[in-house]
Amino acid sequence: MTLPSSLNRWFLHGLALLTLAAVATPALGADERPPNIIFIITDDQHRRELGFIDGQTPTPHIDALAHGGMQFDNCYVAASVCTPSRYSALSGQFASRSDTSFFKAQNTEEGITRVNWNPGFTPGQHTLPGVLSDAGYLTGFVGKWHIGGANRAEGTPIAPGADPYDPAVTERLRANQAAFSKSLQANGFDYASRIYAGNPDDDKELKNAGLNIHHMEWVTEGGIEFIEQAVAEDKPFYLYFSTTLTHVPDPVESLPLDPRLTPGGLLDEPIEGLMPSREDVIARAESAGLPKEVWGALWLDDGVGALVAKLRELGIEDNTLIVYFVDHGMEHRSKGTCYEGGLVSPTFFYMPGTVPAGTTQDALIQNVDFAPTFFDLAGVTPPDDMVIDGVSARSLITGDDTPVRDSIYSELGLTRAVRTADGWKYIAFRVPPSLERTLEERLADQQKLQEQIERNHPWARNNPNYGPDPQARYFHQAQAPGGTLFERNQLATNVPFKPHYFDRDQLFNLNEDPDETTNLADDPRYAEKLAEMQAVLKTYLDGLPGTYAELKPTE
Repeated sequence: MTLPSSLNRWFLHGLALLTLAAVATPALGADERPPNIIFIITDDQHRRELGFIDGQTPTPHIDALAHGGMQFDNCYVAASVCTPSRYSALSGQFASRSDTSFFKAQNTEEGITRVNWNPGFTPGQHTLPGVLSDAGYLTGFVGKWHIGGANRAEGTPIAPGADPYDPAVTERLRANQAAFSKSLQANGFDYASRIYAGNPDDDKELKNAGLNIHHMEWVTEGGIEFIEQAVAEDKPFYLYFSTTLTHVPDPVESLPLDPRLTPGGLLDEPIEGLMPSREDVIARAESAGLPKEVWGALWLDDGVGALVAKLRELGIEDNTLIVYFVDHGMEHRSKGTCYEGGLVSPTFFYMPGTVPAGTTQDALIQNVDFAPTFFDLAGVTPPDDMVIDGVSARSLITGDDTPVRDSIYSELGLTRAVRTADGWKYIAFRVPPSLERTLEERLADQQKLQEQIERNHPWARNNPNYGPDPQARYFHQAQAPGGTLFERNQLATNVPFKPHYFDRDQLFNLNEDPDETTNLADDPRYAEKLAEMQAVLKTYLDGLPGTYAELKPTE
């Protein structure tokens, strides 16, 4: 099938495994200083937790940045769980390009890549911070990593029930921080501090000491120390500021804790004066009558406010690009799917005098576009062998409304999807023969998983939609027959996509059906549109590793 001319232009000039030599244009004059870049990435943040979106949660510092910059209504992630989303933001690549043995071991026998919480960087791989560092930037990291490769210190791990006030626990945690920092420096960061290797609740050593907690002051202080260091060295900087908020554990449980307790060990004194106290957060939330589900957003907002205050104190706000990005969407239980609620991320760009204030952009962009955009703004051309799937959005964020892409691509588990600028969306879901096996085998595997889930999470049995699937089907992420607890929770309520979740082909007109309630793929009136969208998907697949059923039968 012949693609529309606009799509041909995009695929020929935008997707064909771009190196930035082809897309970057000089951003700076001879005497201009490269812009500083602060990339704020939050974790599992719902739209209701951002005041500039629905006005219900008071996040004044974040709101001021959003209203003072450019909001993107159609910023998509390439995969709607945190690890691959972060991989793409730091590499400019789709996560299916990950070349680690751990990632490739999860490919199916047919060669289908299964993107989940599994992508990672290989030794020597080019990354956004590494390229910027080579170009003279000071690059820094604070907060949550969760991309693999954050190695712990050697020695005795923390045992269950450990006392967080025990000096031996603090010594162990500080050694872990040093080891984490060394690991992240290998991925291009000159400075790495205040590190969570992954989610707090998934870290056994933190959990064993009761330190699987949020600590916004600790992370924020690390970010400010890095900014001060960059200014002292008179270098432009890139800061990857990655919060654990507002993911689980419940932030409300962390707020009343001793503020000296951190994932890096016991502090001599609490961090005070940097941002409002935790008591103040609680008082504001209670005074406003806010549900506890959004209290963490107030705490996060205070940290963002402290960062901005430091920029103003140092007189560098006007030459600092701030990007605010939620690692994926959280609406309609769509995390872990290729539906809009999981793919569309609240995102804005802020830089006084460069990004037009008070503007909203509906053009398509993706998280793979961050790296080429930052390179473009910095006037940096990455190495010729650095494969980049994104395109620079510099023209958009500086006021040119001309679209930079005609489509987006997403991948997760056994699903693949494309959305085009005209508002059409196609999702393919293919379970290969090697996973189907026999029904008896799948039912046996499902039974083992059900027993494990009910043993570890007995409350799951109270969910009326939870019982075993009589067909032991694979869900979109294809983690196990019948679905893991995470996967089954996606269908625990009457989400808009529930009736067609297991359909092989799904076609939606987002202009008329933004919540993807009606699958048009089997309607003969849309046969031509379906074929057109499949052709768009095939073009993406042809440029990426792996196979994908009949849409890409061979490498």
